[in-house]
Amino acid sequence: MNAGATLDTLGACAAYARRRLPRLEADLLVRRAARVPRTHLYAFGERGVDPAGSAAVRSWVRRRNAGEPLAYILGERSFWELDLEVAPCAMIPRSDTETLVSAALPLIGANANVLDIGTGCGAVALAIAAERPAAHVVATDIDPQCVALATRNARRHGLAVRVRLADGFAGAKERAQVVVSNPPYVAASDPHLRRGDLRFEPRRALIAGATGLEFLARLAAEAPAHLEAGGWLVVEHGHEQGPPVTALFRQAGFRQVETRRDVEGRPRVTLGRKAVNDEQLAVRSPHLHGNARRSDKRWAAACYASLGHNGARHQ
Repeated sequence: MNAGATLDTLGACAAYARRRLPRLEADLLVRRAARVPRTHLYAFGERGVDPAGSAAVRSWVRRRNAGEPLAYILGERSFWELDLEVAPCAMIPRSDTETLVSAALPLIGANANVLDIGTGCGAVALAIAAERPAAHVVATDIDPQCVALATRNARRHGLAVRVRLADGFAGAKERAQVVVSNPPYVAASDPHLRRGDLRFEPRRALIAGATGLEFLARLAAEAPAHLEAGGWLVVEHGHEQGPPVTALFRQAGFRQVETRRDVEGRPRVTLGRKAVNDEQLAVRSPHLHGNARRSDKRWAAACYASLGHNGARHQ
């Protein structure tokens, strides 16, 4: 079937899409464009498709052939059994990130204050709110479009998540029992940025800096000031970043530091507990003791510069 073929039935649309895309992707796009169940593509191929549906099939197939992620084309992705609106301003939620939610949930009490930094479409904050409805969940992002997107998703599911425009901990108006974050953690030179879905996702949400550890170091350094005594910091990171992130946590004075693996068995999430006594947080690594009054940000910079590791996002 040529590009100019008339796509006025389900069968014609399905044939057009299947010639250009893997069958599962083709069928998904056609049934969404025509607003019919997948079974109709097989049982009712003669059913008519209106001009808007036909145009959507052509456009979506073209975009997918160019490599654009299905989630952006359809504007939706499921995460933790929540159907979420997604948009190019935010990263696409992935199953890897459900490890972050799984690690955080046992740490969250009934009325706990929870802060999600860099919320994007709101996936992590909303999953936590769905599982812990009595918790006080705040989600922040530096991008106004992401704040609007996460707010729409919260309303869509009737979840009481407060979404704020803020850079990092600037949106923290009260101390939290748990801070979670799926931050930027890709090095600027990482070749994965030129492959697959990452080509279409926002660089601001992916790239942390030269090493990929910059934002993770900032979180470890700044979190203690915004956590209750005994509170937890839980972060996602690249599969090769477990050891350096563990080092950052320990250098920041966190206790009970451990790394959890994702569904494919790769180190993906690190968590640590703030010391009960604030005085214990003064403990730093030996090479930093010479300047005890160094600011958190300068201290964090020294940490990741000395570690020099990186890890591709979701690789």
